[in-house]
Amino acid sequence: MLRDIVGLGSRGGRRSWVRTIQTLVAIAAVITIVVGVRTMFAPASASSVPYSATFPQALAVSTAERFTEAYFTWDEDDPAARSSALAGVMQRGLPAQAGWDGNGRSTARSASAVGFTIVDSANALVTVVATVAEASDSDGSSRGGSEHQVALSIPVAVSGARVWVSGLPASVGVPVPATASQRTTGETDADTTSATSAAVGQYFASIASDDVTTAPAAGAGTAAVSTGLDGVLRYRSVVSWSVVKGGGDLRTGLASVRWATATRVLLEQDYRVVVSKDVDHSWHVRSVTAALPSEPTG
Repeated sequence: MLRDIVGLGSRGGRRSWVRTIQTLVAIAAVITIVVGVRTMFAPASASSVPYSATFPQALAVSTAERFTEAYFTWDEDDPAARSSALAGVMQRGLPAQAGWDGNGRSTARSASAVGFTIVDSANALVTVVATVAEASDSDGSSRGGSEHQVALSIPVAVSGARVWVSGLPASVGVPVPATASQRTTGETDADTTSATSAAVGQYFASIASDDVTTAPAAGAGTAAVSTGLDGVLRYRSVVSWSVVKGGGDLRTGLASVRWATATRVLLEQDYRVVVSKDVDHSWHVRSVTAALPSEPTG
């Protein structure tokens, strides 16, 4: 009876049942393909994309820097100039003079962002430092006035294709520049330092005018080419050179090199130099970069 119900009791019923199954399988395949294609090309959900990937940071920084210079520039004889400058970067609804009482004269310059914090997808805080000169003389000059650095924390908001200052700023302390860390180059290998000094000096003398082919360690990779300085700087001397202990036929050293400009001004620069021993036991420069604050120890 069950065979008759599902149509398997006859040859025609079996063919019909097979066609039904084939149709269902084809529909399932089409659905799978459609869902897969949509998954491949659909954009990631907004919640999965970090704000830092989409927030227009460069535009926000530029807006905050413009605002800072306008904010600390005022002239009691021409207050409209300040309000006009601020209106170009502030959202509507904020006080036209952004809290200024309308007195005195001041000029701001060299505004530069030193901090940036994203709050959410549409808001951020930008910290900007600027130099401000306040005038104290009646003629508006800075004689008797003061020039100093100031820092503002400025709220900004994205609105369409623009970024605007979204609220009044807050004065904060001017950040103190970080102190450069001391280089720690490890214990010096006096013998290798002496054995490699001629090769290092030759490298810098040559690179002043020509490209230099640097050699790899024995059996390690291929040679590379260091682009020459084309005579822009002229080699004077290797002021100091030391190789760190350890490392076998591939060693790291720190070189201080003295250069002269076309007008004979002297410059000293620090380099991280990797030297390698060739199959004939001679030493060659393999790579040269700027010296890092903390050099490897071998």
